[in-house]
Order: sequence, then C-alpha cells, then structure tokens
Amino acid sequence: MRTLTLLSAVLACAAGGSGAHAGPTGAYAQLAALAGDWEADLPGFGKLTNTIRVVSKGQAVEETIGTTAENETSLYSRDGAGLLLTHYCALTPEGHIARLAAQPAPGAADRLEFLFTGATNLPGLDAPHMRRVLISFSDPDHFTEQWTKSENGKDTVFELHFVRR
Repeated sequence: MRTLTLLSAVLACAAGGSGAHAGPTGAYAQLAALAGDWEADLPGFGKLTNTIRVVSKGQAVEETIGTTAENETSLYSRDGAGLLLTHYCALTPEGHIARLAAQPAPGAADRLEFLFTGATNLPGLDAPHMRRVLISFSDPDHFTEQWTKSENGKDTVFELHFVRR
C-alpha cells in the first residue's frame, strides 16, 4: 500500500520528444511523440515503468505509470488552444479524477505546465490531489515530469526522469 500511495503521488502524465513546436498542435505532437515504453527511478521504491500510447484515432495520449498491479492512468487531449490532462488518481481511498489544463507558452516549447482546474470524487481540497504537473522535454529518449501533490495545504514535489526503454 505504501508503494501505491507514493506511486499515486508521483503519477500521471506524459511528455515529449524534441523540437521547438509552437501552439497546441506542436505541444500535442510532443506528447504523442512519447509513445513507447519508459522507465524512471523512484528513490526508496525502485523503478517505475511508464507506457505511453496514442489512442482513439489520435484524439488522446494515454499514459500509465507504475507496475502491473499498482498503476495510475492519465489522458492528454486537445482543448481549443490548450491541452487537458485527466488524471485517474488513487491517492484517496475511493480514487478520484483530477482535471488539469495547460496553455502552451510562447518561447517555452521545451515544457508544458498543467494546473489543477477541478476534480470528480475528491472529498475536499485538503484531500491529497495533484495540483500541478510540469513536463520538460529533453530529447527523443529523455523527459522529466514533476508532479506537485497538495494535501492539507502543503505541497510535495515528485520528480521523475524518464528514459526510453
């Protein structure tokens, strides 16, 4: 259970390949370019796997981080000029669905910042939930995700450095 709790705190998002794309098409393309299998070390817990797939005829990017037994899934999709992240989170006993949104920033093609906009089944804002996800694109074989968990008004940041397997 300890692994699932920390795993939950770290999870959910995909991120990109290389290139300096501008606008939502470029940002979405960076996420889609991550399709494949990835690995990252989580200090004190070992290796996490991350499987990223483009699904639904290219309408979404699905990311599943964890192990076969304990994992969380996130979906990324376009929304007008921005991107949405829907994170199926296991931090709360019944689980909840966190919604985050990003607006690609001019001159920041190497990163995407998703901010919390709401949730389904979250008991309250003091309950543990992801309030921020920052994805940094290094090159086609490396990217980083920083997940910021908020709980009782305190933030904890988990950083995962993914390498393509």
